[in-house]
Amino acid sequence: MATHMALPVHFCWTRFGTEAGQTADQILHRKEQERLANNGIFLWGIGNSVGPGVRELARNNEYPEVLFSPIKGCPRTVDAAPESIVAWTLGETDEGKLFALPRYSLVTSRQSVSSPKSTHYALVCFSSAPLTLSAAPPSLEFGALRNFVSGNPVGASQVTAVVKRDSSVPAKIGNYRVALRAHLLPPFFIRLRGPVLLRQSENAVTDWYATVQSVWDQRIRLSAGGTALTSRYEFARRTLLLF
Repeated sequence: MATHMALPVHFCWTRFGTEAGQTADQILHRKEQERLANNGIFLWGIGNSVGPGVRELARNNEYPEVLFSPIKGCPRTVDAAPESIVAWTLGETDEGKLFALPRYSLVTSRQSVSSPKSTHYALVCFSSAPLTLSAAPPSLEFGALRNFVSGNPVGASQVTAVVKRDSSVPAKIGNYRVALRAHLLPPFFIRLRGPVLLRQSENAVTDWYATVQSVWDQRIRLSAGGTALTSRYEFARRTLLLF
């Protein structure tokens, strides 16, 4: 990961940490396994839609980038010990077109038992280098970041945003370090559907390949058993590259 290169002016920025019962180190480990298995491609799950910003970013940058910074502070209980955890099995582009998830990709998230969500999101990323934290990362000045589309300052609660750096803001010591960086590949940003509940043993992700196969097998069994799927999502399931 070439973190020694100059930081871009426009980019997607996401902060990461403990999520869905896994630490940042565990998440990076399984994303590295995913990247290796998919010849450099990995999906990075995010909780909010950044479709309009990503479209603008792609129009203004031939090779759009995503920069990753560790979240500050202690993890929330809802992230460290969620009620339940799901894996997302179906994808579509921001325009609503079907997107076959890469064969070895799997995105997980926490799920509320009382109010389950039917949609999650992900960035389509590529890196030719291992997903390892930089020993001497460059830093970002949080006060210099603006939302790319609106021009408004980035809010403290915006975990993922498409941003531009305001060069008029004086450089200080930097509020966030850029621990990782990768390129975004078309379609850049996708909407995820088809959540499947993960068992506790699967959440441990000690064997990434076994976990991926277990989740896809579970999805097939649910579909065969009469799970309600719209015709286009049933079509998507059949066209996925399954084991």
